[in-house]
Amino acid sequence: MKKLSVLFLKMGRLFKISKLAGTHIDMRIQWDSYISAATSKLSRLAFSESNTKLVTSEVSADRIEAVGLLAHLSFDADRPVVIGNSGILVPLRANNDRYVVLYRLDRSDALTQKMKEYCKEREVVTCNYVDAFFFFLVKELDIPLLQSVTKADVKARIYIENNSSIINFDETVSFHGSFFAWRIEETTSFANFIDLLTWQVGGHHCIEFSTDSPAYGIDRIKSATPSIEVLDLRQLCRAVVGPIAIATDKKVHQATVILTMPELLGKALVSISPSKDELIFGPGGGICFKFTREGTHFLALSLRNFYDFEIGPVLSALTEIGINEVDFDAAHFLSFVFTHGQYLDVAREFLSHPEEIDNLLDVKDTFSCTVEDATSVYENVRVFELTQASVSSPFAVLCHLAAKFKTARSPFVPVEIIDVSKRIMELPNAPYENIYLSLSASHWKHSFIEIYRVIEGLYYFGWMYGVKEAFGGEYAEYELYLKLQDQLSWRYKERASIVKLFEIVPRTVLAAHDPLDIKSLSGRFEERTDNAVMIKFANLIYSIRNSNVHQGNSEDDPSIEVSADCWPKLTYCLFLIVEHLYSAHTTGMPQPPTSQSSVSLKLAQASHNF
Repeated sequence: MKKLSVLFLKMGRLFKISKLAGTHIDMRIQWDSYISAATSKLSRLAFSESNTKLVTSEVSADRIEAVGLLAHLSFDADRPVVIGNSGILVPLRANNDRYVVLYRLDRSDALTQKMKEYCKEREVVTCNYVDAFFFFLVKELDIPLLQSVTKADVKARIYIENNSSIINFDETVSFHGSFFAWRIEETTSFANFIDLLTWQVGGHHCIEFSTDSPAYGIDRIKSATPSIEVLDLRQLCRAVVGPIAIATDKKVHQATVILTMPELLGKALVSISPSKDELIFGPGGGICFKFTREGTHFLALSLRNFYDFEIGPVLSALTEIGINEVDFDAAHFLSFVFTHGQYLDVAREFLSHPEEIDNLLDVKDTFSCTVEDATSVYENVRVFELTQASVSSPFAVLCHLAAKFKTARSPFVPVEIIDVSKRIMELPNAPYENIYLSLSASHWKHSFIEIYRVIEGLYYFGWMYGVKEAFGGEYAEYELYLKLQDQLSWRYKERASIVKLFEIVPRTVLAAHDPLDIKSLSGRFEERTDNAVMIKFANLIYSIRNSNVHQGNSEDDPSIEVSADCWPKLTYCLFLIVEHLYSAHTTGMPQPPTSQSSVSLKLAQASHNF
């Protein structure tokens, strides 16, 4: 039998009679792996290539009993693992008991004193012994030795007894760093402990990254426990510093972002839940998205697209529809950068004069700044509460801005399309997403396709309208369509459906740009009656749609070359048709989706525990 540490042998005896631990043989194999994880790095450092086995010294009976908790420890997937440059914060559970374990890459009397002060202030229950948590973390997260530990340090602590190389167990722990553990209640906020990860000797708090930070085997853990969430503060720091380094063309290998109000980091990670699904970009690249904070819905909007003289009118326009600005704080900034950092950038004035960033922040290889200093050079992002808003979706908000401000839409969109889009937006269940994407498209073809997608969403309507005309009934056309789709798996033919739809639309709706007067379509109308014109126009529009969606010409569709001056007219016609259908047949129009981002929902549910 292999030589084992005295600690292991005593634990083996303990677990042999424990009903909770399984058989003695199973535990021997399990404990051998934990002891190996705790001593193998020390053994390799002290004895290099030799196969000398290093074991740990005997510990008290109380500690042997306490370490039995290890048999039941597992990751608490209801709370995130938080990684910092100084260590890692890990939520664990053992049956119904929950724990928070802090590992720090440093050792000092000041750190120990800080932990004592924290426990006294927050009235949390400190675990008397960290042995079980040390074994769990050193094995599961591959905790490294401290960089300051040398071969001489280790060899000086090893002594020989009965031909065994032995090292004091507490020194084994100490060579890996500092470990602290607390038992918490179900309702205890995990965020309260993040300050202990960002705290530095001297009393300040910061997030950092460096090139030599350990990986902690997180990928392996996420693979084994897919539901566990990992929040890496090192990546947050990189996300904050990255755009600054790019703008100044500097290489930053180590950075520190000082948190003057450290409690805001916990709020950023816990109480703010940005939507990852509804992220929208303006014509100038500025982002817009919804988020929740402590149950209230908000909108974040980058004003990158707007000139300084427009910002006042933009805020007034939002106030008119009940979207009121609230204070933007460091918690917003950290949360937004953490979630959407790749889409945020420094302000345009700094992009054109990067030397001003250098003057303000002194960007260099080893870089440091406060979070407020970093925020000051970023683009102008504002936060708005949606509680009193008449519209709440980001697309609806951007539609209203696009209808009022040229910088919020594509420059080629004519006033006549803007006017009809304004009228559509006043109607119930307006298709804001397609309207905005059409108004902000980079090319007329894209603008045409986006408003055509509203028509696609109405393919059912002509058929259901006919059914109601023939048989009556209490269902609106959209409800009737959903019933038939559910009960009979009914599907429509696309070309026939657009023809059926356009037959309902009076030709006079298109009086501003009658199809016969659109140059690219001239000569394609054999008959001139209103019904025949609308049927032919439906077929031509469908063919134009196909030629822009699919590569190459279809045998079923005639090739139609649309000239540059005809694209606005065709697009305008589609806007007019949409307006007519949504105003004349309001109850039969599709209801807007009310789906919520699964990520935001998960974060909102988890915030109670986190």
